[in-house]
Amino acid sequence: MADEKTSQQQQAKQGPTATKYPREELLANAEALFGCKPEAVAGALHGNSGTEFTVSEVKSLVDAFLKRQVK
Repeated sequence: MADEKTSQQQQAKQGPTATKYPREELLANAEALFGCKPEAVAGALHGNSGTEFTVSEVKSLVDAFLKRQVK
């Protein structure tokens, strides 16, 4: 009983987990989610071996990608 209460308290502290989406779904909805073309999202995810991402993860990657200095 004490273990159940402890695990419930830990889950409450962590808060809800963000939903992860497949790379293809994020690319298909790039303009609606990130305000940029799918090509920009593909560039931001280039070299990243993950297959599923949260919207906030990709948003931060896209922002960093678009702010990079062109050499």
